[in-house]
Amino acid sequence: MRAVILLCSVAACHPHPDEPAVGTQLSVNNTLAANTTVYVAFGSDSKITADDWSFCEGSGLVCSFELAGHEVKPLPNPEGKYLNGTFSFGAPVGCGSTKAEVNLNNPDWFDVMDVSLVDGYSNDIEIVSTPEGGEAVVLGPPKGQDGNETVFGLFPYGCDTCVARENPPCGITKGTDGCKKGSQNDPDVPCQFQGATKGGGKATVEIVLK
Repeated sequence: MRAVILLCSVAACHPHPDEPAVGTQLSVNNTLAANTTVYVAFGSDSKITADDWSFCEGSGLVCSFELAGHEVKPLPNPEGKYLNGTFSFGAPVGCGSTKAEVNLNNPDWFDVMDVSLVDGYSNDIEIVSTPEGGEAVVLGPPKGQDGNETVFGLFPYGCDTCVARENPPCGITKGTDGCKKGSQNDPDVPCQFQGATKGGGKATVEIVLK
C-alpha cells in the first residue's frame, strides 16, 4: 500500500485568523469594580484544556486567571471544540464555591449549562445563553445561599438531584428543604438549560459575576 501525502497551502491548512469562529463561544464577565480570579476545572473528556489558553495559569484540567473589574474576556475556541468546564470566582472550584457548569459543542449532544450551589455558596453568578438570531436565556443568579427554589437554571444549596439532597457533598446534610419541587427528571423549575442545536450551533454563552 502506498502512502498518500496531502499537501496544502498555509491558508488551507491553517484557517485565516480573521475568519469567524464556529460553534458556541464562551466569555466571562466581571460586573464588579474589584479584580477577581477565575478558576477553571475541565472535565476529563473536554477537548479544550488549560494548555489551550496561554493566559490561564496551570496545566491539564485545572487553571486560573485574573479578571479585572468590569472586564469581559472571551475564552478562545475558534474551531468550536468540545468544552466541558466548571468555573468559579474568587476561590477554587470546590466546597464553598458557587459554580458555573458549561458543556458546550458536544458533537453528540446539545449545549447544557447551569449555576450550581451544590458544593456551597460564595457569590452571585448568572449564565446568559443567546442563540444566533434568538433571545437571551438567563440562568440564575442565586438570591443568596437559600431561597432559590424558583430560580431558573440553578441547583439550590446542596441539592445534588435538583429536588433533594440525596448525597450532598461538603458536609451538607440530607433533605429536601430549599430544593426544587417535583421529580429529578421533571422539576417544577429546571435546574439546567439545554440549547436547541445538537453540537452547539452559533450561540454565545457568558458567565457573569454579579
